[in-house]
Amino acid sequence: MFKIVEWTGEIILRHARSAGRTVALGLVAARTLPQARQNMRQVIRQIDLCGFGSILVLSLIAGLTGMIMAVQTGTELQRFGVLDNIGAIIGATFCREMGPVWAAVIVLARVGSAMAAELGTMTVNEEVDALRVMSIDPVRYLVVPRVLALIIAMPLLTSIADAVGILGGGFATQAIFGQPMSVYMNSVWSLITGVDFYSGLAKSVVFGVIIGTIACDQGLNTRGGAEGVGRATTSTVVLSIVFVLVSNLVMTSFTIRVLKPLFG
Repeated sequence: MFKIVEWTGEIILRHARSAGRTVALGLVAARTLPQARQNMRQVIRQIDLCGFGSILVLSLIAGLTGMIMAVQTGTELQRFGVLDNIGAIIGATFCREMGPVWAAVIVLARVGSAMAAELGTMTVNEEVDALRVMSIDPVRYLVVPRVLALIIAMPLLTSIADAVGILGGGFATQAIFGQPMSVYMNSVWSLITGVDFYSGLAKSVVFGVIIGTIACDQGLNTRGGAEGVGRATTSTVVLSIVFVLVSNLVMTSFTIRVLKPLFG
């Protein structure tokens, strides 16, 4: 019994230390963010890797998701004679939730894991220690460009996911249910407000900060050679998913209870 309590407490303390370390890294990166202009070439490179490199797979997944939603939702709406509302449902769902969440999932799986593996490899090969010896701040040189690139790229990817998902739903609705695209788009614009769209973009920025900070923290604290790099990569994906969903719940609740009554 005491062993179980001891083991549980050890796990809780280890995760609490890891969370505190990640938050501290995020605060240091935020303080160092104005110095990013000194390393714009690295920022542009990271934007290319995490932004343009993710467009194709994100568009494919968002488009297929919109089509699936159209098939599932349209079938039920048609039974009740309210098929004209399908565009409003798909549009609001993508702008509020599916767009930012899908963008975050693709980025954390594709980019966050790569960042953790790259920095983890640099750490175990003592390249990060070499930077410190040369009086180069690893946070300014390695962390800030990656976090800033995600802050810039995530809203763009979210906007693409919103547009492609809505269009995918429109094409499926037209092909399967025979509803004209004009009727579908009128339904989309009838429900979506500025709060829906901009709250989704705000979520994506927060998701980018979360993914970038967790990935960099796991990479810079990698221990144990190649096996440690694998653990850091896995931990980055798992932790990013958990904290993205938790932050999404908090921000969705805030939007519905505070922003929508004020501006909706």
